[in-house]
Amino acid sequence: MNTRKIINENFIKPFCAKDRKNIGIELEFPLLNLKKAPVEHSVALGLLEYMIKNHSFRVAETDSRGKLAFIINKDGDVLSFDNSYNNFEFSMEKCENLLDCAKRFYKLYDIVQNFLLPRSHTLCGTGTNPFKEHIKSDFVSFPVYEMIHEFLGNFCGGAYHTYTDFPAYLSSVQTHLDVKEDELAKSLTLFANLDFVRALLFSNSPAFLGADGFSDCVCFRDYLWEMSGFGSLGKNTGKICSDFSSISDIEDLILERKMFNRIRNGKYETITPVTISEYFNNDDSDENDIGCYLSFCNVEVTRRGTLEVRSDCAQPVSEAFCASAFNLGILYAKEKATQLLDEFLNNNIPKEILESPEKNKILRDNVIYEYKLPASESEVQKLLMALVALAEESLIKRGLGEEKLLNPLFARAEHITCPALIWKQLLKDGISIETIIKKFSSADEMVSHLAF
Repeated sequence: MNTRKIINENFIKPFCAKDRKNIGIELEFPLLNLKKAPVEHSVALGLLEYMIKNHSFRVAETDSRGKLAFIINKDGDVLSFDNSYNNFEFSMEKCENLLDCAKRFYKLYDIVQNFLLPRSHTLCGTGTNPFKEHIKSDFVSFPVYEMIHEFLGNFCGGAYHTYTDFPAYLSSVQTHLDVKEDELAKSLTLFANLDFVRALLFSNSPAFLGADGFSDCVCFRDYLWEMSGFGSLGKNTGKICSDFSSISDIEDLILERKMFNRIRNGKYETITPVTISEYFNNDDSDENDIGCYLSFCNVEVTRRGTLEVRSDCAQPVSEAFCASAFNLGILYAKEKATQLLDEFLNNNIPKEILESPEKNKILRDNVIYEYKLPASESEVQKLLMALVALAEESLIKRGLGEEKLLNPLFARAEHITCPALIWKQLLKDGISIETIIKKFSSADEMVSHLAF
């Protein structure tokens, strides 16, 4: 079986001859029961039923028990619970104008909150669930989620953490960017190298209560992904620590990724992880098995023909689109962004780190675990402000008004801060967690700014 051909047809061919300029956004948020108890199924499923009956959604898919799983409206926007009833997702239909997508989202968010709040539930703009100690895993009975839950359950303790149910408690914003084939290698390299920058700006995942040794952590999500069973898959998870000069380089990377599941007789089954290059040289494989391949890297080349930036935490709701706006702006100014980043790295980062094959991991880990700056405050501030200004300039040139969504980042860059640090400081100042949740859940500031 020609494995490289399988990779090319599934991961590279979708990027060929692209003439569209679409953005796809997936926004996840923890669903909280304000009574500090598990999410009530009657509320969670009642929300989907309410959206069908009153707001022109229809059923897209049900779970293995016949319960609502995914619902969709005429715009193509999908509402669902990702993995668990503790994690609500807005999968916004791809669009050419990120501002239009944001306006659709905030209208939906308002409707959803108006249903949840009278029932003592709320969505919250954080990457880890602040009520984790009060709730249960509560996984959705959907085949792929059940398979993942089974796989992760095999890795507990020792080299792995004990939060085997962690997908139930994490939320992110994932940005899908259209990239032309001849720009894919350069774009993947840039976004992989920017991983520590996005950690500085977007970290919003404090560690759970009782997670000893992580008091300074601002992105506990990284730890949970990389030190779980997914970490056993090697290059399927975490930071990308490679530079790419060609499509062949990208294919080589994917060939080193691992298969750990497949569908047989209509059902998922987990298998001993094996590299893709080995898997498809096995007589028991089928080229269609590539459809079951799952990878959880911070930046991904997807079968949808998109470059997906997936390491950004869910943001405070009024700032929900700032990460996607930043990523979009940088994409359209990638030459200048690459230049700014290279100058910073070459002038400020020790040679032993620059030459390390794990450079991107080292730089991001220093940020997420201790918020340790990679250089002096003035140099980091200079880099962050330059990149945010560049993203703004790039979006202004697009002429769609999308630069409005970047506004929160100027203060973050100037003060070298992120939402997780703000959350921690509010707690330190004696602000109640209920008040902080309300602040991180409010969309009022952005809705007012967008002038609906």
